[in-house]
Amino acid sequence: MLPVPSTLLSLTFTLLLHLTHLPRPVSADVQPFTIYDNVFIPPDYVAARNFSPALGGSQETIRQWANLTVQTAPWTVTSKPIVAPSGDKKDYMSWAPYWWPNCTGVGNTTVLSPYQEWLTCPYYQIDGDFNPYRLTVDDIGAFSNVSDAVLYNALAYSFENTSASNIYSQRIVKIIDTWFLDNTTGMNPNLNYAQMEGGPKGQVGTHTGVLDLHCMVKVVTGILVLRKLEAVDWTADLDSRMKAWTTQYLTWLETNTLGIQECASLNNHGSWCFNQVISLKILVGDTAGAVNSSQTFFQGIYQGQINSTGDQPFEASRTHPYHYRNYNLAAMITNAQLYKYADPSANPWSIKTKAGTTIQDAMDQTMTVNYNTSGEADDIAEIYPNIAAIAATYGDPSGKYVAFLEKGFPEYAWDADFFWNQPLAGSALVDAGAAANGTNGAAAPGKSGAVRTRRLGNVVAAGWVVLSAFVMLL
Repeated sequence: MLPVPSTLLSLTFTLLLHLTHLPRPVSADVQPFTIYDNVFIPPDYVAARNFSPALGGSQETIRQWANLTVQTAPWTVTSKPIVAPSGDKKDYMSWAPYWWPNCTGVGNTTVLSPYQEWLTCPYYQIDGDFNPYRLTVDDIGAFSNVSDAVLYNALAYSFENTSASNIYSQRIVKIIDTWFLDNTTGMNPNLNYAQMEGGPKGQVGTHTGVLDLHCMVKVVTGILVLRKLEAVDWTADLDSRMKAWTTQYLTWLETNTLGIQECASLNNHGSWCFNQVISLKILVGDTAGAVNSSQTFFQGIYQGQINSTGDQPFEASRTHPYHYRNYNLAAMITNAQLYKYADPSANPWSIKTKAGTTIQDAMDQTMTVNYNTSGEADDIAEIYPNIAAIAATYGDPSGKYVAFLEKGFPEYAWDADFFWNQPLAGSALVDAGAAANGTNGAAAPGKSGAVRTRRLGNVVAAGWVVLSAFVMLL
């Protein structure tokens, strides 16, 4: 396959996001799609390989995404055009997304480049307004690609019903070795230069930068799946080296001021920080530590995150409240999934906040929010995976969750998350099962083209056809 220019990829995938109503990615240049803020899938469920025929549609999507995610793989922190202030190209680096330069009074006589602005101009924050120049360095987008590629290729590997080497497990090994472990390209286990705010006093990392690696849970899920399936490509040596890297990074997270401050954050930043800590402790085999960190979250910052009405006050006050409600919901759901895995006797789903509310109450309240009030119609897709997870966990005796899905996303059984959000009911099951049982991955007979456009392979094809009609969408 011939290489595709990054500019064309950027335009294409931006277009695809508009076509499919998916959340906009951090960087379309390196991230083909963004659909799930986070997910932890119990590896025992995957390793059992006891998959219902009704999951055929979601499995087909996962296979396609496994292939799409690696189109520009592997990724590394050493490929960025600017080196971190440490001078070490292996240091992760990113710039704070909502910070903008004020170059008035700097005294320049020529136009400053974006990098010169970052170094010389004072910066100020505009919440929710992304500075596009931040993507001059895009380690965050590259890592998001890493996490998605590891997750989807691990799931696709599980569908092959083998422990032998194949293209999916080989991809994962290459991606993980390049990003984390290789002596030349592997990332140093710290976030000292994540989300720097810019300006002459801002060339150091901030605690919000810990959020950049929030999708580490997806990497953990993928590795746990390969372990459970005893994949021959995931060798003891590779596992040992990954544990060593993780141990160093965990030490940084729990002892560095930036990590400590982030996990103490009362809003979604704290929730996501615990996603990392808990999942990484599971990865290194520290089950007791994972349980302890889970209890710290649920007995700590979680207590103030949901009020008596089910609303999330720290997210509702943001510039994009619909997005942030769903964003924190995804993090809380993931923390509950991790806690339950670390301690099967625990019931995090019933844990109440100090206002007497649960994660389910937060979900129910968010379902009533009008996204048009805050101009967030493009963010509606963020709610669907959360609803599916809540329905699969708490049940849906009244059918309200399935009804919500079928109204806004009738083809949800083709979405990847339908594979792991089981049990979940709905008429979409019939179509997905029909595809699995007789159409070799094609759309079920009688189903509209809308179903096919939710599947990325077909969306990509559609995108190339109409791409020439668009010069710029960002």
